[in-house]
Amino acid sequence: MELCTFNCIKCLHIISILNLELVFAGRKQNDWTGEPHPTVTIYRSSRIKAGSPCGTSVADMTSPMLLLTFISGLTVAHYAAAGPYEPCPFDPCIVLKEINALKEALEARDVPKVAFSARTSKGGAYGNFQGDTTLTYNAVITNVGDAYSPPTGIFTAPVKGLYYFTYFAHGGGTDRINLHLKKDGAIVAGIHDHPSDADSADNAGNAVFLELEQGNQVYVTLVANSAIYGEGFATTFSGVLLSKS
Repeated sequence: MELCTFNCIKCLHIISILNLELVFAGRKQNDWTGEPHPTVTIYRSSRIKAGSPCGTSVADMTSPMLLLTFISGLTVAHYAAAGPYEPCPFDPCIVLKEINALKEALEARDVPKVAFSARTSKGGAYGNFQGDTTLTYNAVITNVGDAYSPPTGIFTAPVKGLYYFTYFAHGGGTDRINLHLKKDGAIVAGIHDHPSDADSADNAGNAVFLELEQGNQVYVTLVANSAIYGEGFATTFSGVLLSKS
């Protein structure tokens, strides 16, 4: 029983060093030593208890980490009352690994906010260059996380994860629309429209899901001898982080 109690105490100590907080209320007299010791109380009220370590409320009490701590405490109490012949179920190393795995899972759910939309504002027809040119969508609509650079037209992934990108262009007539969406120089999507004397204007667009590593760059290339209408609100480039991996 002493070994079991020792291991259980070690388990709870491991939990405590991982900054899991208990709400302590009242003090109960120890039957053997006469010394007071804290007892865990779960409050039904949402009122914050005065003097609690972090102003813990009922919302904190329902967190997965605190729930784990509470269940661990109940299990310790159960085996402590079972008698000296009850085998101890705790292995501190296993408990530590499980808690770390839980922490990693909770951190993985914490997805940073990354999203942008930008349009071109270039005063009319834009393009027909001799070589391929990175298209700079210089009028920013949204840039949460600042991962998109308006001067360069390049989006740089801040974290590893799954992203979604869209891009659209307005143009047509005697100008050819030809845009490539690229990831670190490799084409991943394209839009194209042939020039026509009978067609005054066209819109084109495409979208793609991309798994990116931190630092990967995504941008749109205006292919040589093609053009877009660079003013208004039809030629846009957008992206968003869906999930972190």
